[in-house]
Amino acid sequence: MQSSRQIPVLNLFTKAMRCALMVVSLNAVPVSLASSQEPSSRPALTVSVQTVHMNTVTPGIGATGNVRAWNDASISAQTNGLRLKALHADVGDRVSKGQVLAEFEDTSSRGDLTQAQARLRQAQASLETARRNADRIRKIRNTGAISQSEVDQALSNEKNAQAEVSSATAALETQTQRTSYTQLVAPSDGTISVRNAVLGAVVNPGEEIFHLVVDNRLEWQARLSMRNLMRVREGMPVQVFLPDDTRVSGRIRQIGPTLDEETRQGMAYVDLEAAPQLRAGMYLRGTFSLPSRQGLTIPRQALVLRDGFNFVFVVKEQGRVAQTKVQIGTAAGNTLEVVDGLHGGDQVVIEGAAFLNDGDTVHVVGAQSTPQSAEQAPGSDAPASGSAPAVQSSTSQPES
Repeated sequence: MQSSRQIPVLNLFTKAMRCALMVVSLNAVPVSLASSQEPSSRPALTVSVQTVHMNTVTPGIGATGNVRAWNDASISAQTNGLRLKALHADVGDRVSKGQVLAEFEDTSSRGDLTQAQARLRQAQASLETARRNADRIRKIRNTGAISQSEVDQALSNEKNAQAEVSSATAALETQTQRTSYTQLVAPSDGTISVRNAVLGAVVNPGEEIFHLVVDNRLEWQARLSMRNLMRVREGMPVQVFLPDDTRVSGRIRQIGPTLDEETRQGMAYVDLEAAPQLRAGMYLRGTFSLPSRQGLTIPRQALVLRDGFNFVFVVKEQGRVAQTKVQIGTAAGNTLEVVDGLHGGDQVVIEGAAFLNDGDTVHVVGAQSTPQSAEQAPGSDAPASGSAPAVQSSTSQPES
């Protein structure tokens, strides 16, 4: 009896489930139809475009390196155990050639100098006496009034007196030189970069007191790969960027003849123009400007990065866009060089590209044309503000 009662219940449940499935299937049909019709009914997006032209492109090689003194000098003590009594320069001071930078206690040296001067005066007086006596002997030696030994003695005294004067003169010059060492002077124009001594210190010979950046001349020592080292030349213009993005111009003075055996990098030495913010020891980035060439350029905001590739959207017939893969060359500020994928006269979307898909219909407003003489400024690889995408570029990045 129990099983016979369950049969009607199961039949009723089965019928109810069948009805529910039929309702769901009927409701799904219009949804599916609506989905298949959605692309055709999608409204056209409003975009702005730019016509691509050939422009002047200045490619660059990025690098990093240290700022060093082009030439520096160690200013050391030449005195023996004298006390430092005065300092007239400090770190950062600009000095002139011959300027007194420091003074040592010179009491004993001045005393020795006075003695040397006195000895010279005494020798000169003796020479004068010997010379007058020799002249008198020369006048009468042929008269027979004096012996030959007296003649020889007078002439010998004159020679000895002359030798004494020469010796005293040399001693005075030596002592004068030693006395001059009590004043430490700048060997050339420049800037004091290091001061080691303090007042009252007893300084030994050869001990460095100051370090001088000669002629205030600094250079940038940039590290380059072997490939890039072969692309640069002496005299090539360079832009170096300070931490606040201030640019300092320079030119390659010399290219290092060897490579580091571990990193396989070489050195390019760049003479920098004078700039008050420059300091020896700075680690800066810079760009070597290669010869200019003609190339197609687009604004950075036209680029869309998808699946690891660079794309732009080119407007075709009937307002439809084609997603086009491009290869980027030089990246300079907000301007990108396109080396493959576009042709002159193509219209690329520059505003709204990030919201497009291949084949979308667009409404074009604000069409622009790239300037015919737009020259890219080398060295700035910073992306534009806003939603500018990352760029996979063939431009050389700074090498560490």
